[in-house]
Amino acid sequence: MKNSYRSMMVAFAFCSMSAVSVAGQPLTLDVAGSIEIPQSSGKFDFLRIDSKRQRLLAAHEKDGTSDFIDLRKNALITRLKVGTAVDTAMDPESTFYYVSVQEGERVAVVDASTLKEVKSIKMAGPTDAIIYEPKNHMVYVTHDDGAEVWVIDPMAAKVVATVAIPGVPEFMEYDESTDRIYLNIKNKDLVAVINPATNKVIARWPTAPATQPHGLAVDAANHRIFSAGDNGKLVVIDTKTGSVTDAVDIVPKVDQIAFGASSGLVYCAGQDKMSVVRTTGGKVVLLGDVATASSARNVAVDPATQAVWTTFTDGKSSFGKSWKAPKP
Repeated sequence: MKNSYRSMMVAFAFCSMSAVSVAGQPLTLDVAGSIEIPQSSGKFDFLRIDSKRQRLLAAHEKDGTSDFIDLRKNALITRLKVGTAVDTAMDPESTFYYVSVQEGERVAVVDASTLKEVKSIKMAGPTDAIIYEPKNHMVYVTHDDGAEVWVIDPMAAKVVATVAIPGVPEFMEYDESTDRIYLNIKNKDLVAVINPATNKVIARWPTAPATQPHGLAVDAANHRIFSAGDNGKLVVIDTKTGSVTDAVDIVPKVDQIAFGASSGLVYCAGQDKMSVVRTTGGKVVLLGDVATASSARNVAVDPATQAVWTTFTDGKSSFGKSWKAPKP
């Protein structure tokens, strides 16, 4: 995720946030937690949730750190200096995190118990999105602005396969229910479907009317994915057919989206605003746009509480904030 960085003015209300839905009704998100990281001015990249350890994993790209936040205490645990961290993968059955360090052209292996780097895996170019695939116990990391996904054997700490993809990659997710990896291809307006058993692209699903797709989320229980276009369109794709079943207008320039399985809500984080979308039976409706901050372009949902997290900076300090999901 590469974006221009500019001076930021925080637009957060520190007690609650409100927006007006398309029907003119106010949408209010009550604050669930907040933290401040003083003397931290760099922008963040992707967020991930470690459900087992109840942690928010924040790739703090421009600060060159991996930031770890305790979701139970709403407190910063530590900041690990790794370089230009852009994404984090986790193996829930082991004690390791895998951090995509873009400009360092490497994957940093971090002990989840000590939160210390224990190994570095050199890559053939700059990295971006990263996931752990639990069935075959492999790590997948995209070549930033490249045309391949590298497959890492974490035990051997080396690349063991390369997946050729049909364009420039963006966000990536693994769906355990289908044993497939879904990857947005931003310059071709499609989702590439990867079979991890063969490490081949087995399908290409158009995302129209969404163009330059960035954010992606999976609703495994209902066999669908969501893909957010740079043009301000969110589409729903049926993973059984590969067809778009619905689309809705959202904030443009979204970098990351997140799905709350319990609430049925999709949160789409763009510059200054976060669109909140309700999903029902393959259809989507916009509930409203919530005012955020110009650098708050990432989002994650804690499955234990359904709290919605984002991180941002005002140019002097960095912040992590969460809100309660709106009521049905």
